[in-house]
Amino acid sequence: MNNCARTGPGPLAIITLMLSMLLSSCQQNDTEVAVPKTITDQILEDSQFSLLRAAIQHADVGDALKAGNLTLFAPNDAAFQASGLGSASAITTLPKEQVRSLVLYHTLYASVASSALPQGLNSVETASRGVAFVNKTTTGTLFINNAQVTQPDLPTANGLIHVIDRVLTPSTGTILATIQANPNLTLLSAALRRVSQANPTLLTALNNSSSTNPVTIFAPTDAAFRADGRFGTLAAIETANPQTLANALLYHVVSGVVFSNQLQTGTINTLLNNTRLNLVVSTSQITVRGARNTTAAVVQTPNLPATNGVVHTIDQVLLP
Repeated sequence: MNNCARTGPGPLAIITLMLSMLLSSCQQNDTEVAVPKTITDQILEDSQFSLLRAAIQHADVGDALKAGNLTLFAPNDAAFQASGLGSASAITTLPKEQVRSLVLYHTLYASVASSALPQGLNSVETASRGVAFVNKTTTGTLFINNAQVTQPDLPTANGLIHVIDRVLTPSTGTILATIQANPNLTLLSAALRRVSQANPTLLTALNNSSSTNPVTIFAPTDAAFRADGRFGTLAAIETANPQTLANALLYHVVSGVVFSNQLQTGTINTLLNNTRLNLVVSTSQITVRGARNTTAAVVQTPNLPATNGVVHTIDQVLLP
C-alpha cells in the first residue's frame, strides 16, 4: 500500500490559494474605486459645491447630470453667495422650475474641454435651450457670460466640470423680449414700439433671434425716463417724433456682446452714426455718460443675457 498517495491539496496550498483570491479581489475593488465619478457624484462629494448641490437636489436634475456627455459650468459656494443665494434655504424657497432652468442653463449637451474652445466670443446653446456666450481671451482665460472659469476641465465619467465664479442668469429670449418682460423697463418698451416703423433696423437688431449679430443695450429704467425732460411720460413717448426718438435709442446700443467684465474705462462706439459713450469702470460700479449728459449714468443691473446680446439697465437717459 502506497502511503504517499495524495488525497487533496495540503494546508500550504490552500493558504496560498486563499491569499491569491484575496489579492485578486482587492485589485478588482481598487479598479472600481478608480472609475471617475459622474458630474452629479462630483458635485455631491466636493465641499465647494454645497449650494449647487442644494440647487440640483431641489430641481431634481441629479439623474439628468449623470447621463450622456455633458459640460457643467459649476458655480462654487462663493459664486452663489455673491449672487444673493447664500444658503440652501434661499435656494429651496425658489420655484422648482426656476431652479431647474437655472441649473440647466449652466449645462451643455457635449463634453467641451477648455482647449477645444476657439479664441474670441462664441455663442453656445445650453441644456435649458438658452444661449450663453463663451469668451476665450488671447491669454487663454475663459469666461462664460459675466463669469470667469477659475478651475477648468475637472474630469468626470460623463463629461467635464468647469468651476466658475458667478451664478449665470438664464437668457429668456431676444433683447426685445427681455426688455418687454422687465417691469422696470415699460417706458423703454413703449419707446421701441413708437420707433418700430420709423427705424425698423433698430427693432430688427433687438429682436434678431440669431446670435450671429449680437448687440448690447444700456437700457434706461422707467425712473430714468421719468427724470428726462423729453420722454418722461407714456404720452410724451407716444407723441414724440419717431426719428428723434429712434436716434435717442440708437445712442444706447453698441455692437457686439459686452458683459460687465469686458467693459473698460474709455469710449465705445454706438449704433448712432459717429457717436461714442464714455465709460468709467471700477471695482464698485460702472458708469456711462453721453456727450451732453452733465453727470454719468450708473449701471444698476448688469448682465441680463438675451439670445442675441446683453442688457445693462442704467439710471439716466443718455444724450448724444
